[in-house]
Amino acid sequence: MFSREQLQDLINGKIVGSRFPYDTGNEREVEAHMRRLFYHINRIPNLICEAEWNHFGSGYASFVQFFCYRKEDVTIVQEKNGMQEVEISGIIIDICRLAPVAIMGEDHRFKKIRIQTNEEVSGGHGMLDSPNRLYVSEKLEAIEKQVNEALRAFDIKRLRPEQLDKPLSLQVKIPTIYREPNQYIEMDAIFYWED
Repeated sequence: MFSREQLQDLINGKIVGSRFPYDTGNEREVEAHMRRLFYHINRIPNLICEAEWNHFGSGYASFVQFFCYRKEDVTIVQEKNGMQEVEISGIIIDICRLAPVAIMGEDHRFKKIRIQTNEEVSGGHGMLDSPNRLYVSEKLEAIEKQVNEALRAFDIKRLRPEQLDKPLSLQVKIPTIYREPNQYIEMDAIFYWED
């Protein structure tokens, strides 16, 4: 998947890849490519895609997180005191900022929305912090298929759990909240978040 040198570069925040825009090493070009993918996914009929571009509000994330769902997968749990609680079933796609790869898994999110203004008052981001979370149930297979096609169209490879679960053979310190240094797996070299 990645050589030891490439894994070290990824950990150091260096862009790797032999295809445009990753071959330029230019962060702006890579982000523009990811934004085009985001807009492409949002043009898929009946699919809503939200993106977390700003490192979850703090620190640094080596990936941008998309959350994709259909309107029919939004359930109103409760309406009370001008607030609406909703549950959303969808798919998280973490797209690496540093290499043309992504991971995907299912997520269920809860949001609290002020009914009058449609303002989100609270909610949370799911995390794909382990290869065993990289699965999608039959219920969401249609979304998975559409997103897979979009990733292929943008030359971004979806990585599978078995590619990421190997112990990391490098003796390094990765700026991540996901795992302790003596427990790193290859996934940590590619998808990390320092809060």
